[in-house]
Amino acid sequence: MYYPSNFPKQFEPTLLSLLILLQDEWKKSSEKKQYDWQKLIRKKIKNEPYKTLFTGKMPPFWWLQLMLYRHENLFEKEFIEHIHMTLIKTKIRSISGIVPLTLFTKGVACPFNCVYCPSEPNMPKSYLSDEPAVMRAIRNKFEPFAQIESRLIMFTLSNHSIDKVEIIIKGGTFSFLPRRYRTFFLKKIFEGCNTDTLQMLKSGTKNHLSSLTLEKAQIQNETAPSRIIGINIETRPDYIDAKEIQYLRKLGVTHVELGVQTLSDAIYTKIKRGHTTDAVVQATQLLKDAGFKIGYHLMLNLPGSTPETDMQMLRQAFGDARFQPDHLKLYPTTVTKFSKLADWYKTGEYKPYSLPDLIKTITTFKKEVVPPWVRIGRLTRDITTTMMDAQLFPPNLRELVQKEMGEHHIQCQCIRCREIQLEKPTLPITTRIITYDSAGGKEFFIEKVDSQQKCMGFIRLRLPSYLFDKNSKSIFPALCDSAIIRELHVYGKAMEIGENDTKATQHKGLGEELLAIAEDLAKKEGLKKLGIISGIGVRGYYRKRGYELNNTYMLKKFL
Repeated sequence: MYYPSNFPKQFEPTLLSLLILLQDEWKKSSEKKQYDWQKLIRKKIKNEPYKTLFTGKMPPFWWLQLMLYRHENLFEKEFIEHIHMTLIKTKIRSISGIVPLTLFTKGVACPFNCVYCPSEPNMPKSYLSDEPAVMRAIRNKFEPFAQIESRLIMFTLSNHSIDKVEIIIKGGTFSFLPRRYRTFFLKKIFEGCNTDTLQMLKSGTKNHLSSLTLEKAQIQNETAPSRIIGINIETRPDYIDAKEIQYLRKLGVTHVELGVQTLSDAIYTKIKRGHTTDAVVQATQLLKDAGFKIGYHLMLNLPGSTPETDMQMLRQAFGDARFQPDHLKLYPTTVTKFSKLADWYKTGEYKPYSLPDLIKTITTFKKEVVPPWVRIGRLTRDITTTMMDAQLFPPNLRELVQKEMGEHHIQCQCIRCREIQLEKPTLPITTRIITYDSAGGKEFFIEKVDSQQKCMGFIRLRLPSYLFDKNSKSIFPALCDSAIIRELHVYGKAMEIGENDTKATQHKGLGEELLAIAEDLAKKEGLKKLGIISGIGVRGYYRKRGYELNNTYMLKKFL
C-alpha cells in the first residue's frame, strides 16, 4: 500500500475516527455553509485519544486530505466537498489559474564565475542548499520524476487542482547542460505529469507511466491528468542561437528567463559576466520571433552601479525597443557566502548604496516606468540570512516598498499588481489593446479588464521582425508569413477542466474572446495565418478552435 514517505501510517485509525466524528457533528448542524472546521478540529483534539496522539497540536491538513481520498466511501460527497474548501492551503499558489511546479537540474550548469554568484559545493550554480525549492530537490536527489511526483502529491493534498501545471526548471544555465541529460530530464517530467496522482492516492497503488521517447510522453500529456501548459527555463543570453531555440521547442519550452542582470557593458566587464548587451539584444529578438515569452533577471546595486545608473537601466529595459521583457525578476544584489563578491565587500572593493536609496529606486521604477504589459514576479530571492555574508536589505523588502508606495499613493501597473486573483470582477468588462514596437517587430498586448483595471486575462500577439525585413526569415518554416501568439493567460482560481464556478473568471469564454480578437488583428495586418507557441497540454484547446500542429506550433490558416 502506497503512502507519502512522511505520512505517519500508525495515525490512520485515529485520523479516520476524527473525520467520522466531524462528519457526524456536521450532519447535525443547521448552518452547514458557515461551519468553522478549524475551530471544531481544535476543539476535538483537546480530548483523548487525539490529545495524546497529536500532543495538542493541529494535525497537518494534508493528513486529513489523504484519509478523505483513501477512504472516501466512508464519507458523504457533500461533506467531502465542504471540508475540502477549509483544508486548502496557500490559496495564492493557484489563483493565477495554474499550479507552478519548480524543479532543479543536477550539476553546476554554468562554466562562468560572475563575482556575485554563489558556488556552493555540490549545489546548482547560483543556488544555495537552504533555499526551500533546493531543499525539496535535495530530498529527491535531484531526480526529475521524484521531484514532480512529490510536488503533485502535496498540491493534491493541499486541495489544489493539478490538471493544469506550469513547469519551472532551475539550476543555472539550462542551455549549458548536455542535450542527452536535458532530454532525459524533460521526458521524466512529462511521465510524472502523465501519472494519475489522485488515483494513486485514492487506491494506494503506484501507477507510474513511462514512455519510450520524449515525443511519445508529450503526446500522452495532451490528455493526461496533469497537463503541462508551459515550460519555463533559465539561461544566459549568449547561449541563445537558432539551433538552441529549435531544440528548446522540441523539449516543449515556451518561456525563457534570461540572466541579463544589467544593460551596462562596463558593469558586465567588472562583474566578469562574459558577454555584452549585444547578446541580450540578439537573444531577445530570436526568442520573441520564435514566440517565446521572455523574462529578464535584472540586478540592482551591482558593483559599479548607483541609484542613478540603475534607474537609467530600468528605463532603458522598457523604453528601448531592443529589450522590453514580458516578465521581470528584479533582484537587489546579495552578498552571499561562496562568492567573490563577499571578498570584495570585506576589503571595501564593493560598496553598495543604501537601503533607502534601494527602496526609492524600486518605487520610482514602479511609479514612472512599469508598463501594463509586464509582470514583475519577484523583488528578492529566497536567500536566508545564514547564507549572507552581509545583509544589505531585510527579507521583507517587498513590504517596505509597498509601504513606501502607499505613503506616496503610488499604484504599480504591472500585471501581478492588477491580476484579478480571487476577487469578483466589477462591471463593465472591457478590452484594452496596447501596441508597441519591439525587437524589430510589432507587439499587441490585448487584455480584458474590469472597471477597476483588474486584469482578467490577456494575449501577447506579435508580428515578427522578419515580416518587416525581406532579408531575414523565420527559424521555423511553419511561421513564415505568420503572426504569432506568444502567450494567452486567463487569471482567476485554478479550476479543473470542465468545472464551472459562477464567481470564477476561468472557463467563461474570455480566452476564446481574446483569441478571436488576435485573429482579427492578424487578418487586418494582411496575414493569412496565425501561429501559437502552445504548451503541450493545451494543444487540444486550440485544435477545437481550428488550429493544427505544425513544426511544434499550433497553426491556423485563414480562409
